[in-house]
Amino acid sequence: MAGKAKPKKHTAKELKQKQDAALTNKGGGKAGLADRKGGAAGHAKFKCPICGMAAPSIKSGELHWDSKHPKMPFKPEEWSDLHAIHGGTTKGVAVKGAEKEKTVHELKKTEAGRKRLAEIEKEKLEKQFQDVKLNK
Repeated sequence: MAGKAKPKKHTAKELKQKQDAALTNKGGGKAGLADRKGGAAGHAKFKCPICGMAAPSIKSGELHWDSKHPKMPFKPEEWSDLHAIHGGTTKGVAVKGAEKEKTVHELKKTEAGRKRLAEIEKEKLEKQFQDVKLNK
């Protein structure tokens, strides 16, 4: 017999809200606003040399070129790479899911995490070695 207490399992609505809260760009003040707009580069990576239209990939840039500038030959090397110019797009300051550092237990679960753990251990050993060297 079921009681009036909270159900034992999470509802689909609740899981969707948790996912949305973790992955949606919200808050962060002025830095968050700039982050949501994509920083100085914007979210698109490439810029058309003729009209300045932004494109996320060189393939979509080629499709734009064929439809808007068909009389001219397409040269991908002339397109500006905005992410390279501005040093990337966003910093992720307004993404709530990006705030939390993974625990050692979570890092051990994946190959990339195990590599990161090895890097952290190496950095700790190098710091200890430098500290010992400075004390002598």
